[in-house]
Amino acid sequence: MTDPSRGGTRKIAVAALLCALAVSGCATSPPSAHPAEPRRPVGAASPGTPNATEVGWIQLTIAMDDQARRILELAPQRSGSARMKDWAAETAARHRARLAVLRTLLAGKGIPDDNPHEGHDMPGMVDAQEMRALQHARGPRFDRLLRSALIEHLDQSRQLAAAVRKTDAGADVKEVALATDTSAAKARRQLPPA
Repeated sequence: MTDPSRGGTRKIAVAALLCALAVSGCATSPPSAHPAEPRRPVGAASPGTPNATEVGWIQLTIAMDDQARRILELAPQRSGSARMKDWAAETAARHRARLAVLRTLLAGKGIPDDNPHEGHDMPGMVDAQEMRALQHARGPRFDRLLRSALIEHLDQSRQLAAAVRKTDAGADVKEVALATDTSAAKARRQLPPA
């Protein structure tokens, strides 16, 4: 969730992350967190051969979507709004379906399904303090926290999906990125008001 005092830092982090995805996959993980990845020149068509951009986007999207799914699944017990509960259930189902697609895509590229972003405080993800607040909140307070977290998550998902579609990622990755963007835009439009 966005903390106003971190707003400038978050904007810089978004820009750095988009650049890192385009160049190397991830700037926040140590190089040893990524297996050796064959590189292909920009525009080279080599189906099934992963590049750092593809792997970075897939792994980051899995980390973001998995965390979002977990907080969405808190809504049935914690939300004070039937509309929010319904929206959260539908959005969590879309996240579960996309996670299955992303994990299949990652496996198809021969990359292990680990989470090099575990514990990172990154745009589109909640930190440990924000997660505790969500886990303990109920009613309208929970709804406000969930809404704030999901607005940031959905907006960041769209930015990253748009960024990876402008790179040398393969058609399969670009197709999933387009679906991610479309799904996030729909969820954002349908998000119940606070």
